[in-house]
Amino acid sequence: MPAEVKSMPYGEIRTGKLQYFTPTYSETVRSALVGEEKSLTGVVGERTVVNPLLIISRKKTIPLLVGSLLNSSGGVVRTFDRFPIGNHNSVHRDPSIDTGSMSNAKLIEYAWEILAKTNPSRPHVSVPTALAELRELPQLVRGYGQSLIRSAATANLSWRWAVKPMISDVTKLIQFAQASNQRLNELRKLRDGKMLRKRCHLDTGLVTHPKARLSCHSEGGAVYCQRQYVTSWNTWGSAEWKILPDSVLPKLDDSGLRSLADRVAAGITSHGALETAWELMPWSWLVDWFSNVGTMLQATNNTIGCTWNRLAVMRRSLCRTTFEVDPVGTATWISFQGWYDCHVERKERWRTYPAIPFPLPSLPVLDSGKWSILLSLAALKR
Repeated sequence: MPAEVKSMPYGEIRTGKLQYFTPTYSETVRSALVGEEKSLTGVVGERTVVNPLLIISRKKTIPLLVGSLLNSSGGVVRTFDRFPIGNHNSVHRDPSIDTGSMSNAKLIEYAWEILAKTNPSRPHVSVPTALAELRELPQLVRGYGQSLIRSAATANLSWRWAVKPMISDVTKLIQFAQASNQRLNELRKLRDGKMLRKRCHLDTGLVTHPKARLSCHSEGGAVYCQRQYVTSWNTWGSAEWKILPDSVLPKLDDSGLRSLADRVAAGITSHGALETAWELMPWSWLVDWFSNVGTMLQATNNTIGCTWNRLAVMRRSLCRTTFEVDPVGTATWISFQGWYDCHVERKERWRTYPAIPFPLPSLPVLDSGKWSILLSLAALKR
């Protein structure tokens, strides 16, 4: 189906005057469009697949200049009467400048992550993995009497690979009953032939640009500001699941369904054993930094016997522009009626598909957490 484009313009026009009284009278009238503008681009009439969608909202509120410049004898030289500030046409910045476009490779990577996180067969907590990792705790916390650097490195690795996961596993075990009941409700819906729609978080980000000094107005009087852009985004995914014709679910009563829900939630399945084996392999965590092997193992877990459909990636991004008056160079006789409230928001949706059936190599972003792990390993090696 063809794409449909809709647009709703800004709501108000603000008009003001700049009046010169000496040496001769003259007047400049200026207008500015303020309010909110929305545009929608998407496919209509096709309900069986995920339709791409783009909604862009632009909001603009600007200050109006007021005030009078007086000469030494008290006479009026010129006056601002609700005059729109000069930079009102250049206050927006699209958040896509910071978020970038969504590439096909990234969509495929997200597709595997969506399947892994929404998979009804995914365990709430892997009990076999948690038990196997407990035996490594004494070895990781050993050596605190050594040098300060080695002790700090050991403590960092112990926290990240033993203590922190153990706390997470204990917390999940405390919530296991609730998670098992939720899984039971999902299995019951699937058994009864209903579609299971699930969502998951994928990514968030924040970019704060440094402040920049600029001239916001020069006609009739100077106004300088410190401008700053702040861009944030949130990405999530969704998927639909239904049972396969050969699934065991239709054959189970409520008692059998409860038993299966408990085993799946605890990771006590044949596929759960495979995931545990991968997690316990030396340096598997480093491999997962550069590929999605672990994610693919979680995504292909089909203990329940389901198939997926309508994978979608959604992202909401927002770039807000802020201004602060810089007193250096700004005319002291100018006052402001109202102030800036400017942002651009994008809401986007893409269809995706796990088209590549083998692990995807990637170059990870080495953030502070990853650097601390590598430095700790280097310290222990030396």
